[in-house]
Parts: sequence; structure tokens; C-alpha cells
Amino acid sequence: MVVATWNVNSIKVRKEQVLEFLKEVGPDLLALQETKLKTEDFPFQPYQEIGYHVVHSGGKGRNGVALLSKVAPKIIKRGFENTSEPESFPDAEERLIGIEVEGFGFASLWVFSVYIPNGGQPESDYYYYKISFLWQLKEFFEKNFSPEAPIILMGDFNVAPEDKDVFAPGLLEGHICFTEKERRAFFDLLSFGFYDTLREKYPDARGVFTWWDYQFGAFKKNQGMRLDHILITRPLLEKLGDVYVEKSFRTKPKPSDHAPLIAKFLV
Repeated sequence: MVVATWNVNSIKVRKEQVLEFLKEVGPDLLALQETKLKTEDFPFQPYQEIGYHVVHSGGKGRNGVALLSKVAPKIIKRGFENTSEPESFPDAEERLIGIEVEGFGFASLWVFSVYIPNGGQPESDYYYYKISFLWQLKEFFEKNFSPEAPIILMGDFNVAPEDKDVFAPGLLEGHICFTEKERRAFFDLLSFGFYDTLREKYPDARGVFTWWDYQFGAFKKNQGMRLDHILITRPLLEKLGDVYVEKSFRTKPKPSDHAPLIAKFLV
């Protein structure tokens, strides 16, 4: 089983690149973020024609999440459910979508695509909205799922968890996506029972990034951050094969500022 996550920074602009990725890599499950379309406006047909079932949840703004699966979903979930303050997160359905599938050796496998808010300037209201969103995400899993169940949560978390996840920790410390409060919220989410696949395979690797600024020649210099993650529960950890960033798609004409992150499982 191969799964992948990719913040495409507009599916309109990157529609053909996603199609190319599906044909070249052939993931069984692909999570997309920042589609920037209303739910019904997603370009479903080209992906369905090559064998993918597609679910999408978007809005009028810059959000939007999707899942593409070779197996038809049994259940679809959008946004937070059975949590204490769902009304406090009006864009949750544009940021979290999940499907239950039967296959890949599992009678029930839940897969989620998430797009965590960027957060704006540290200590701003939107920054604390981001922190609260991460807390609410953990509560969502605590109230609806067991860490003993096979779950994949992947997407753009807008958090670089450790110093080795940014190109210049001394320079970037305190900047958005790399503050102490964000890192604590991320690791608190992991305490539900999630494992960071890349760090499980390569605990000491440095320079493995998924996002690079469009400016300053950042990609060529590999001045990036690891903001995209594939998190899994223990039943999948035992089957984890490899994890890597497919950087070739960051070199395409008009690329997203993110590259796809891919995980392979021995199932």
C-alpha cells in the first residue's frame, strides 16, 4: 500500500500535475490540501477516469481538502464530530475530511486529509486559533476513535516539529510554523497514539523538507521546512516500509510550494 499527501496550492493550477503524479506514482490513497475550490467544483472526472474514487470538501476561501482512493469509501466524515466546541471552528469542514475503506489487509481503515491553519503572526488571534484547532483535532480522535485502530492522518500541519525540520533553526525560532506553542500542540496530538512516519524511519535525518518559499532561490538551496506529515497508529507502524519526499514535482513549471510526501506499507 502506498499513500501520499500533497498541498497543491490550487487544484485548478495543479490539476494536470496531480494527474501526472497519480499515473507515475500510483498511490492507493492520496490526500490533497489547499484545493481552493468549493466542494462541488473539484475536477472529479479526470481522476475517476483512471480509477480513483474522489471526495472533496471546500469553501469560498483558500482551504479545501480531498482524498483520492483506489477503494470506494464506506463512510465519509467532514469536519469535527462529537467534540466540545465544533461551533468555534467554522472552517473545519474545509480543513478535515476522512474516509473509511475496507482493503489493503484491513477490514476498516480510516484515512484523513487535514489542512491545519497557518496561524498568522505569533501571539495573534489567528495564531491561537491554530493552536486550538490542533487541540480540537486531538479531541476529535479521542472521542471518535481508538489508537488501537488503523488510522492514517496526513496533510499540511503547518508545524515543523524539531530543529532538524527547518534549514536554520536559530534564524527561524519564533517565526510562524516554528514556535514552541505550535510544537507542543503537535506533540500533544501525537500523544493520542500517532507516530510520525518519517521520524520512525529516519529519526536523525536533516534537510528533509516538504515546503520551500517561492522566493530567494529557497528550493535550489534546500532552505525549507518539514510542514507536511503522515501520522499513523500502531497497527500501521508495524507495516511501515519507507517514507520519502518526491521533490521532482517541486521542479515542475508553476509548482506548488510543497512537494508530495509518500509512505509505503508492506500490506
